[in-house]
Amino acid sequence: MRRYTGDRLPTNARVALLVNDALGNFAIATPLAQAIRHFHPDGILDYYGGTRTEELEIAAVESLRLYDWRFGIVGRPLRLSIEEALVRKAQIGGYDLVINLEHSQAHMAIAALLGEGTFVCGPCLSPDGRGAWEYPPDERGDLWRDTQWATEDLAQRYSFLETGFIGEIFIRLAYLDPVPGASWPGGIPRYRFASEEPPFETPKALISTGGSLAHKLWPMEKWAGLLREWGVRPGLLGAPPKRQAQFYHSADSEEALVREGLVEDLRGKLTLPQVVGAIERSDIVVTLDNGILHFAAAFDKPTVGLYRKEVVSLWAPPNPNLVALSNDAGVSEISVAEVLQAIRALQ
Repeated sequence: MRRYTGDRLPTNARVALLVNDALGNFAIATPLAQAIRHFHPDGILDYYGGTRTEELEIAAVESLRLYDWRFGIVGRPLRLSIEEALVRKAQIGGYDLVINLEHSQAHMAIAALLGEGTFVCGPCLSPDGRGAWEYPPDERGDLWRDTQWATEDLAQRYSFLETGFIGEIFIRLAYLDPVPGASWPGGIPRYRFASEEPPFETPKALISTGGSLAHKLWPMEKWAGLLREWGVRPGLLGAPPKRQAQFYHSADSEEALVREGLVEDLRGKLTLPQVVGAIERSDIVVTLDNGILHFAAAFDKPTVGLYRKEVVSLWAPPNPNLVALSNDAGVSEISVAEVLQAIRALQ
């Protein structure tokens, strides 16, 4: 197992990409996947994700041909993940490069198993299995070791970055050059998702109030106040209420919006590719910093995003029609008036 530092790979390189199964993580991996495809057009690109993004992963294989194969590392017993990963590795004759974007023990262990005898980029167990493997002694390795990615001066601190956007960071950490003709600054391809037409007509205005972390949330009374003042009945996107309660912290509060008739409840009624399709057909999206915001960025949709101040520079995609709002005191302190003003400016 060797640390990858930009070593020459065959044009038909076999690459494994390991990613967490949050929607935002799936999104930010798609520019990297497109860059790998560009520089290794005859290669194999396998995606190791998880159960929460399974629908998007399957569609990325079957509809987009972005990946050749996919498998869920997380959301299932680790033993099964290891067994199937090793079967796939043997089936294709091994990988030329394993890229892992996650620090979980499961991802690091599977990166080591897949990377035995070849190159590995990103978090990985050391060859002796005693702990995390040291990163390369170069500027990319310095960025992997850096715990302060969410800073406005990140691009000034690292010579190979043009922006501080996480989509560019992962492409550069994989030692890939800017992609010619790419849509976003830094030669970064725009997000790419499979889009399917919803089975029914969806509202042209869409909102998403759920977040994977409690401190991402905007108070539900502010959502209610916004919707009353806006005078629009948008579609409410999200997972089914039970799953929303498990992962996204907002199910009970969202029920109040539904009961009051302020939203059309779309939660759990669409597959993830159909959610992408609804967003593609929308006129405006208002959302927290979550997967829905990234879906909207794929189509440069007018979007109002509510962000934690400390992560805007890292996680806000370069959608020219994104208004990213934040407050030094936290997301909860963003005012209804600010959000309404941003909506009006985009309409």
